[in-house]
Amino acid sequence: MDPMPSLILLPFEPSRDGFAFRNAFSWTETDLTFLAQQYRTLTSGAVGLVGALGGGVVGGPLGGLLGAGAAGAFGRAGVADGLLRSAVQRWPSFGLCGGMALTAIERWPGTDRVPTSALELEPMRALLWRRQQRTLDASLSTFARFWARVRFMPGNVPHAPFAQDLCRQLDRIQHTLSGGRPALIGLVGDAPDPFALHQVVVFGIERRGEVSATLSVYDPNAPGQTRHIVTRPAPDRRRTCLTTDMPTGPMPTGRHHISTRAGELSHLFQIDI
Repeated sequence: MDPMPSLILLPFEPSRDGFAFRNAFSWTETDLTFLAQQYRTLTSGAVGLVGALGGGVVGGPLGGLLGAGAAGAFGRAGVADGLLRSAVQRWPSFGLCGGMALTAIERWPGTDRVPTSALELEPMRALLWRRQQRTLDASLSTFARFWARVRFMPGNVPHAPFAQDLCRQLDRIQHTLSGGRPALIGLVGDAPDPFALHQVVVFGIERRGEVSATLSVYDPNAPGQTRHIVTRPAPDRRRTCLTTDMPTGPMPTGRHHISTRAGELSHLFQIDI
């Protein structure tokens, strides 16, 4: 039986509680130093970090699983920091959406501090990198599992068979919001690149059924704006349909943002940290 309709909307304002700068970064010494340190420690999360920089990377290092594995091999072989720095700078820009989203959640409601929107980029870089790593440590295997199921579904099926899990994820998001905390969620699509992933903040949910809901979202790619994700069952009730006013689909660079289809997603899940 579908749950009774309900609405939870936290007083999170993207124009105040999100960052005023966009999730599109150019390399600095702070960024390169962080990467060098992560590869030097050879953590499992670091191996995927270059490939998954930010999810929603803007022209970033979307080298795929092979590229990430090669970067890990560089680290294992003890190649000098200079080689790593030179390699990653082949990509002119990258994203830190997970770091931005998690930091915005941690700073909210921020009634006794400077609003997140007033923070400048440069003093935040090191913190955003650390938070980015935490989100990837917590979510990268889940991203990979859902992406693989979507990407390798037989035939050109637009709707993913995740109705049961979507119900569970909406329950989790609703529970988190009812406790007075925004939810960090990962967005999954069918883009050819396994690292074309993205992370956003959900601060509102209007629940109309087990898999029917509208989520209010802060997207680090869209400063000051409230975005939305609408979920509903597909004609095949085992499958779901997720639409959004966040830009998804083909990009001018020839790559894809999250999905091959404009305005569509395949799945979402809450990231617990």
